[in-house]
Amino acid sequence: MASTSEQIPQPVTTIEVGETAEAFVEALVAQGVECLFLNPGTDTFPVQEAIRKLEVQGRTAPRVVLCLFEIVALAAAHGYYAATGRPQAVLVHVDVGTQNLGSMLHNAQRGRAAVVIAAGRAPYTTDPAERGSRTTYIHWLQEQLDQHGIVRNYTKWDYELRRADQVGEAVNRAFQVAASDPPGPVYMTLPRELLMEQVGTPKLYAPERFQPARLGSGDREALATAADWLAAAEYPLVLTADAGKTGRGYAALLALCERLALPVVEWRNRANFPGDHPLHQGYDATELAAASDVILVVDHDVPYIPTTTDLWPDARIIQIDVDPVKERIPLWTFPVDLPIKADSAPALELLDALLADRISEQHTTRIEARRAKLAERHERLRDDWRAVALDDGDGDDITVAWLGYCLGELAREHDDLTVVDEMVTSNATVWEQFPVTRPESWYVSGGSGLGWGLGAGLGVKLARPEQQVVSLVGDGSFVFGAPTAALWAMETQNAPVMIVIFNNACYNATKRPLVASYPEGFSVSTDQFTGIDLTPPPRYDAIAQAVGAYGEQVSAPGELAAALRRGLDSVRNGTTAVIDVQLRRP
Repeated sequence: MASTSEQIPQPVTTIEVGETAEAFVEALVAQGVECLFLNPGTDTFPVQEAIRKLEVQGRTAPRVVLCLFEIVALAAAHGYYAATGRPQAVLVHVDVGTQNLGSMLHNAQRGRAAVVIAAGRAPYTTDPAERGSRTTYIHWLQEQLDQHGIVRNYTKWDYELRRADQVGEAVNRAFQVAASDPPGPVYMTLPRELLMEQVGTPKLYAPERFQPARLGSGDREALATAADWLAAAEYPLVLTADAGKTGRGYAALLALCERLALPVVEWRNRANFPGDHPLHQGYDATELAAASDVILVVDHDVPYIPTTTDLWPDARIIQIDVDPVKERIPLWTFPVDLPIKADSAPALELLDALLADRISEQHTTRIEARRAKLAERHERLRDDWRAVALDDGDGDDITVAWLGYCLGELAREHDDLTVVDEMVTSNATVWEQFPVTRPESWYVSGGSGLGWGLGAGLGVKLARPEQQVVSLVGDGSFVFGAPTAALWAMETQNAPVMIVIFNNACYNATKRPLVASYPEGFSVSTDQFTGIDLTPPPRYDAIAQAVGAYGEQVSAPGELAAALRRGLDSVRNGTTAVIDVQLRRP
């Protein structure tokens, strides 16, 4: 027994420090935090001083990633988490810094990003003898009735540090809750007086002894039922958006689909299934869903649009998901006959193993016939998509299809590209032209807060410096992403990213529903769209040059491929690149 106990770390240890801020930093280090994504204020400086103290003394401290705007910090932390699966830490100031996280908090919630967000809290006291007490005009203005209320709708857990000696306990709890399934953001506030209080020997908590809760493979009996349904299905279908959030999930889905010749239609939040595989059936489920008797939905928040997609009335739906009934989406009424709450990677592995004993010779004949038909359909889709792009390549303007084709060709030439995708209305067209064949090489926020793509590109690059990260963003997303702050961070952190702007000079996400709803309306008839057209567009390439990045604008189809290669060359040489692609007006 003694030898066994010696191999297990003690759950709680103590450490000699000075102030609570130093204990906070040590608690982050104990949790394995590599980067602290920071936008500072008058309340965060004790933490900044503590980090500098640790650096000067040769002790381990997180790498500080200074972000000139808060949305860059949270988007970068989200990107880092997506690329590694390890919870990340963000530090901002009081209520206004928290508010500046904006829609990136929505993305972290909907994208299930385990991020610990810490914020300062306006000082409580006016006692001149109390270190950290109120010393400036804004300390009265920045105190809110409920600072936590700003984020409570989006977080799993929130807490204000109340005692200096609990800092290690609070940080440990934050990381444990953030990483537990389903993962998500948490929030804690740090009063300035407490950060500057002498704490002595605070407790540190070993994360190995406070593991996050994992769902594992789920209910074996339910998976056995799913195996029976899939084995008997004549026209099965797989719909997924996030099965490839890990390489293990990508491999498990591939193995299962190959065993049964299951057609896959994906929404590419991640690289879920090789795009050049004969079983890959594109990105529109409308046709196949109408004829499918069993549909397996894997990690998908919106598997289809009910107003445009009709299911076979007798279809049976299986949903394997970390949250199969979407508890935090108020109205979610997609039919699910067999919900299985699980980590999809081990669940798919177990499902595949259960199917191995259910496949008879009769099944095999049907499976192989289905495989051949799906391969034909796959080739037909690919040929049609390619023909559209090549035809556009001979035109006068750059189209989304041609840009997608050129990006796909670039990826075929370079096997180290990792993509951050915030293309919005251009995404499905690019996916058709740009098949992804490598797991863990494509990242989408999972939410709808625009401005994520720049900061997330920074985070992914910091997490995977050996990869060439390409952020594909709309022109609106580029502006929302605080480009000066994001590009500056890429340059100062030696984390170059190639940014490709899909510049259609409008808010196309607003224009599309307007045109669909008012096809003969005043906007369409006059070709003037109030609050939508972005003309004349800013010179985004000049913004790049202002922070020392490479910038180029391209508008001719024949010049596009060379411009993309110049951008990638710049990134390989250590300089962020912005390629502003002037698209044909929608």
